[in-house]
Amino acid sequence: MSSEFGLIELVSDGRVEAGEPAVVVLRYVAGSAGLAAGGSITVDTESDSDWGRPQVVDSSADDYLSVASPDGCAVSVHTPDHKSLVVTVQSGRVSAGEILTISLGAGDGLRAQTFYETQHYFRCRVDPTGEGVSTAIESVIVEVSGGQAESLSAIAPSDIEIGSSFALLLKAEDRWGNPAERYRGSVEVSAPGLILPDGDRLDFGESDGGVRRIERAVFTEAGATRIGVEDVENSLSASSNQVRIAQELPALKLFWGDPHSGQVADPSKIGNYFAYAHEVSGLDFAGYQRNDSAHSTDAYEIQQVEEKKFHQPGRFVPLPGFEWSGNLPAGGHHNVYFGRYDVPMKRWRGADRLGRDGESDLPHVRDLHNYYRGTDTVITPHVGGQHADLQWHDPTLEPAVEVTSTHGSFEWILRESLERGYQMGFVGGNDCHTGRPGDDRPGHQLRRYSKGGLTGVYAEELTLKGVLDAIKAKRVYATTGARIRADVSVDGHLIGEKYSCGESCEIQVNVEGTAPLERVEVYRGLELIHTERFGAVATGTRVRVLWDGASRMSSYSGIIWDGYLEVAGGSIGEVSTVRFDSPRSRFDRESDSRLGLDGWACGYPSGVIADVSSDVDSEITLVLNSQLIIGETFGLHGEVGPRRMAASEADSVRITTSLAQLGERAARVNLGHLNRSVSVELAPEPGVDRASFSVTDEGVEPGVNPYWVKVVQQDMEMAWVSPVFADRG
Repeated sequence: MSSEFGLIELVSDGRVEAGEPAVVVLRYVAGSAGLAAGGSITVDTESDSDWGRPQVVDSSADDYLSVASPDGCAVSVHTPDHKSLVVTVQSGRVSAGEILTISLGAGDGLRAQTFYETQHYFRCRVDPTGEGVSTAIESVIVEVSGGQAESLSAIAPSDIEIGSSFALLLKAEDRWGNPAERYRGSVEVSAPGLILPDGDRLDFGESDGGVRRIERAVFTEAGATRIGVEDVENSLSASSNQVRIAQELPALKLFWGDPHSGQVADPSKIGNYFAYAHEVSGLDFAGYQRNDSAHSTDAYEIQQVEEKKFHQPGRFVPLPGFEWSGNLPAGGHHNVYFGRYDVPMKRWRGADRLGRDGESDLPHVRDLHNYYRGTDTVITPHVGGQHADLQWHDPTLEPAVEVTSTHGSFEWILRESLERGYQMGFVGGNDCHTGRPGDDRPGHQLRRYSKGGLTGVYAEELTLKGVLDAIKAKRVYATTGARIRADVSVDGHLIGEKYSCGESCEIQVNVEGTAPLERVEVYRGLELIHTERFGAVATGTRVRVLWDGASRMSSYSGIIWDGYLEVAGGSIGEVSTVRFDSPRSRFDRESDSRLGLDGWACGYPSGVIADVSSDVDSEITLVLNSQLIIGETFGLHGEVGPRRMAASEADSVRITTSLAQLGERAARVNLGHLNRSVSVELAPEPGVDRASFSVTDEGVEPGVNPYWVKVVQQDMEMAWVSPVFADRG
């Protein structure tokens, strides 16, 4: 810290609760250089956070920003974006020892970010003269903690051997998905044949921080099951993912991972990232994939140290690599994974700023392919800050495409790969900036709309080679974050395989969900050839409203929906939500008979289920307007690349129906592009969470036939299972 440029200190509480209003008061004490007229201090955060954006208009409203300056000194305040503020001296002077007090949330508080961090930095730079030369001073640190427990979760290995010990992970979550660190409940854990080392009743203490990892758990009975967890006193309960217990483990075991996250700006937090992946999200593997244009060689070396530190074959595997982040003309964003540690990265661009002498860039995805061709490297295109342009593809390097992340679900890129005749598998990831791999949520960010996805891999062993070999072999599938167990074979051939077939094929599908199943769709290429539906025939008075789709085949393609559901001559009782991943999605009771609706989503169905009390012929009206996120508009004041989001008015829909009419047929309006639609229907009754069936396809076409499966649960969690490639030569 330089006495010349002063210091900044925190004078408010050093701990705030994630997602809740907080008052953050910073005090800048001028150094010997002072601040002359035109001089300024800039305060920003190092992470792409979702703190409320400070506003300077209404002192009685949320998120108000105030600045108190010394007598005789007039200052201005400017908030360029949600991450920074600039205080400039307009007249007078701040002399040595004098104080500027910055109050974030001076009115009713500033909404804290929705993800927890033990060390959240407010960084400060000082330009004492206004000549554009600024100096960093020591940062202020705030702890963002998890909130009250609102749910429980349980995670176990998907494949377990009778009598062999395994680790069971229990987590108490706040409403944002963070560990509820102050949770002190007692839970009962139950499953047929399950024995825990300390008994089936577990108490959470202060040292647990909302997460209990139970080593040496054992099953004594074979079968498929889910592990139940219940806190009776706090009315919390959960069921684990589906697990299979067998006398011997199968040759190919199902492992879960997040291959694509790690957009953490501060490299000192990379270790926390891998710790979260293993100890909080219960992942088997995870990749730290920082955008290359923001990842210095020094930071990459820290990443490599942490990857090797957390590498525990059989327990947890970091996937070494980085995100090659070309713009769209250069080929778009691609994840790069290495088959060994300590491999140098090659950026799209930025070696002159971020690298060292002798480092060079790969300016186009063709250069990326040429450089890594023939090595043990794996590359997966995805939809992130830029979407990948699939016109450039190397099948020797790119075995799979990412179809879901916190940006949304992008079935269109899956379909584009099929349309181009590529033989690719499907993976999912989080692509998160919050340091929560495997279980990220979009929070209030304008550029995120979805829970993070996961990748299931069928591998021989949990090693770096085992995971990458499985990805290369396309024995992978993507989910929207739920650990839906799915295995598909065609004529006995596993997903990812290519084989010679005849005029007909038999597709065998086995699914074990995390919630009641709604339907399983079987595709040959782009053609839907079979739909298996589940659940009892919908009856009663529960009405489900869903909106679906994306705005365009690109990044940042969410849709904003707003409108209402109204019942004439009746009332709306209990309401539950469906995939309200974003906290911007909400409903409001405008009256007993009218529900206001606001939805933010991208590429997946979202909506509400409402109990309707009315005559069967009474009119039920749904009105929804939509705005399409059309991407970024401009950066700063137009002098740099796009940064801020824009939306465009789009479709409006009005559906008038009744319970009697919905009993005969669901009301649905298709809006055309990318599954965009609005529907009203009777809510389905819960059904089975497991299914096994086969489909015979007599329509096998000449050439390669990719058979793949899409799973949809009633909670609208989904899975996309990679194809089996049946070649009728």
